[in-house]
Amino acid sequence: LRFTHPICIYFVYLHPKGILNVNNNSLNGYLPDSWDENNLIEDLEVAGNKFNGPLPASLAKAKFLKDFRASRNQLTGSLPVEYHQFENLEELYLDQNKMVGELPQTAEPFYDGLQEFSIHSNDFEGRFPVEHFEKTFRIKVLSLHRNRLTGTITANICARKDTELAYTQIVTLTADCDLMDCDCCTCYEGGELVQGTGS
Repeated sequence: LRFTHPICIYFVYLHPKGILNVNNNSLNGYLPDSWDENNLIEDLEVAGNKFNGPLPASLAKAKFLKDFRASRNQLTGSLPVEYHQFENLEELYLDQNKMVGELPQTAEPFYDGLQEFSIHSNDFEGRFPVEHFEKTFRIKVLSLHRNRLTGTITANICARKDTELAYTQIVTLTADCDLMDCDCCTCYEGGELVQGTGS
């Protein structure tokens, strides 16, 4: 199935229910870039398809969006700077694509609300801005491995893996430990899982 212009428009304006799930349908083409402030989408799931090209910058105008899952596609480019202004986004899954670039180093609104952040198996690079995740007790998933990210996962983040914590516990924490310093991560080296790590 190939997205043509009329189908894209239908895709963008499917907003009354607030949920659109087209996971695992072998859809291809670009994700539509015609979102606006009137769109009520809260949950957009397009994982497991063959979408390519960049993430749609206009999606940042969908101010009610809480969950965006675009894993296992062929998406390219970097994280749009417009996404830095997401205020309600809680779950962002971009893993297993072909994305590049650096994560913003400055304090941005979208860091404050994230609960699940999965970007593994791309080609992101540069320093991972761990300090912005130390400031929020909401983050539960940080899946960073199979990239070229550097830096240190701090003791404050590691302490959040304590199983006695409830709402504030980090349940998934992965990194490339040949590039990043982390004493508590599930580690990957050379892209391969290091057995016995993550405790």
